[in-house]
Amino acid sequence: MKYEVPELFKEYEEIIKTTIRKSNEITFKAGKTKPWESKLGGCPYLENINDYPLDEENNPMMFIAQINLSDLVELKNMPQNGLLQFFVHNDDCYGYEYPCKVRYIEEYTTDESKLISENPYEKDYEDFLPFYKEGKMNFQINEMPMTCPCEDFNKLFDGLNEKQENKKWDEFDGAGSRIGGYPYFVQSESEHYKEHNILLLQLDIEDECGIMFGDSGNCNFFISEEDLKNRDFSNVKYDWQCC
Repeated sequence: MKYEVPELFKEYEEIIKTTIRKSNEITFKAGKTKPWESKLGGCPYLENINDYPLDEENNPMMFIAQINLSDLVELKNMPQNGLLQFFVHNDDCYGYEYPCKVRYIEEYTTDESKLISENPYEKDYEDFLPFYKEGKMNFQINEMPMTCPCEDFNKLFDGLNEKQENKKWDEFDGAGSRIGGYPYFVQSESEHYKEHNILLLQLDIEDECGIMFGDSGNCNFFISEEDLKNRDFSNVKYDWQCC
């Protein structure tokens, strides 16, 4: 979807256009998923149980989401094929104080007889999940300008009048689940965002699968542009914030 600058902010049109990024907006459909599909929760793609990520104490991590990269379109430097899996530490704070793990699987099979069909560790962490239901992800390409929770927004748009100030959150908040584009920070810009400013995944409040981190919160996974170019997902940064 092509972005149209709101009439109220037309005087900033040229500045706004310089900030435009492509995103893939995510919607969810609750239900069982295939092992290789883009999904929230459920069973990740696994050929061998020994491939399941463990934390620093060798405990199974919490599986959050999986992206089939062939579902995505027009995202700069993003691999066009394979799977990305997102795991966090298993605790009641959704792994906030621990490193996340993002697993990149370059090639995969759709022969289900060769794959693990049920998540062997979900019972260990299901009470801590920030959503209620497994679901399939669907994507829609979008253009979006910089969002006002980003610290650079106020630097670029210095001098907004009172009416513009009152409306900026309606037009530039960045809420919603997506890959690419700009994040929505519930409290303030993440400390990771300056050096890891590519939004690899944002999961925001929604009703279909019951996503919510803490009290009306969301989560973000960030990667640096250089790491994304090199397909190096070993240093992805994870943050979640709530009200």
